[in-house]
Parts: sequence; C-alpha cells; structure tokens
Amino acid sequence: MLNGQLKPAYNLQNGVDSEYITWLDVSQRPSDTRTLIPFLKYMKDHLSFRYRDIVTDAGYESEENYLYLYESGQTAFIKPNNYEKSKTRKYRNDIGRMENMTYDGEKDCYICHNGQEVLWKYDKRTKTDTGYIRITSVYRCEECSGCPYKTECIKGNNCRTPMEERRKTWTLYLPQSG
Repeated sequence: MLNGQLKPAYNLQNGVDSEYITWLDVSQRPSDTRTLIPFLKYMKDHLSFRYRDIVTDAGYESEENYLYLYESGQTAFIKPNNYEKSKTRKYRNDIGRMENMTYDGEKDCYICHNGQEVLWKYDKRTKTDTGYIRITSVYRCEECSGCPYKTECIKGNNCRTPMEERRKTWTLYLPQSG
C-alpha cells in the first residue's frame, strides 16, 4: 500500500530446466513462500512429467513447502532464510539462540549460558493463511532473575515488561509428517 492506496501487484513464478523456461505462473499471492505449492500443483496438472528435485532461493522456505515436497516424493533444495546470517561469528556466539545452547533430550530442555534449564512448557497450534496447521513448542526458563547474561540472552528492547521481570522464552517449530 502506498499513500493509503492499494496498488495492484502480481507475482511471476517460472520453472527453469537446463536454461529453458518450462512453466510460468502469475498470481496475486504476495510472497514466494505461498506460491510454491500452487505452482507445482499447476505444473503437475498440465505437464506430462514431474520434476524430482526442486531448487529454490530462500524466499520459498517454509515448513509447509518442505512437507508438501516430502509427501510428493520430491527433493527440496531450498536455501535456508538465515543461511548467510548463520555463518557469521555474531550469530554463532549469540548466547540467546537455542542453536547455541546444549540440548538435553531426556529432559527435553536446553541449558542456557548461565547453566539454567529452558524447559518445554506446552505445544500450541496456529493456522496459516493457507489453512496449514503449524505446531510450535514453547520453551521457558523458570529462573532468570539475577542472571549476569540476561541482557545478552533476552532480546526485545520494545517489550513493555521490564528486563528484571523477563524470562527466556521462545517457540520452536515442530516438523510434521502427514
């Protein structure tokens, strides 16, 4: 939207094989994430063959797309959204990221930089705009008061809760099958 006026927008997708365009689709879906499945279904309905390997850029990464490709017997080669960022020293040294904490599979918890457990609390279900049900696990640290690493670990400067009252919390997307 620009100056309060809705502007028409179209998203053009094309399938390429050995430098040749094999399929085109124009839609009003705003993001690439939501165009992959309809694009592949449209190809399947109209072409006499199906591609086994699907290669895309990071704009197409979503749990829903991965699951669709897996269930269709296709192999996904999708660049992760955070691929470039994850290679940086800052990312690898961020003590607040779950990827940088030790995971205890028996207790289903992560161990923070201060040695506290970030425990699983509950699973929640949300429905995407496409109707896909996504399940996420919520993890929370019960004791963050007095932690010397709290400001490095807990981000969010726009949060209304004072830093002294905050606890480490995050949601983890659970892969689904079928």
